[in-house]
Amino acid sequence: MKFDWSSFGIEQGSSVDSNTISQVQKLLGVSFPKSYLDLVTYSDEASPEVSAFSYGDEGTCISEFFSFSPDVTPYTISWYLGAGKPPGLPKGMVPIARDAGGYLVCLNFKTPSITVEIFDPNSSSTYFIASDFDDFVNSWSE
Repeated sequence: MKFDWSSFGIEQGSSVDSNTISQVQKLLGVSFPKSYLDLVTYSDEASPEVSAFSYGDEGTCISEFFSFSPDVTPYTISWYLGAGKPPGLPKGMVPIARDAGGYLVCLNFKTPSITVEIFDPNSSSTYFIASDFDDFVNSWSE
């Protein structure tokens, strides 16, 4: 699905190109969903104004997406699976963003549709958000 990222209050600006995508996917050993790659090439480290979503009986919003970079520096997608990997993060989960409370929004590559789940670094608990990245973005509201 093609999204109009500006409708979520996301400003355009990214240096992510096909070479960067290839490097990160090779480094992490995964193939990211097309719509997520569309987002990072539109705006790396996006901070959507419209991004409220719910999981279970809770609600939150995206604070920011992590930098899509093969560099293992703090707050890059690669760092969260390397030096910055939170204890208890389940295998196959790739943190792509954080919410206002510091929970990590992750893609779960251990599921066929690559579900979106939220990970609480304090309790090591995970909560289902959406069956895929498109459904996740479609759930965003103000």
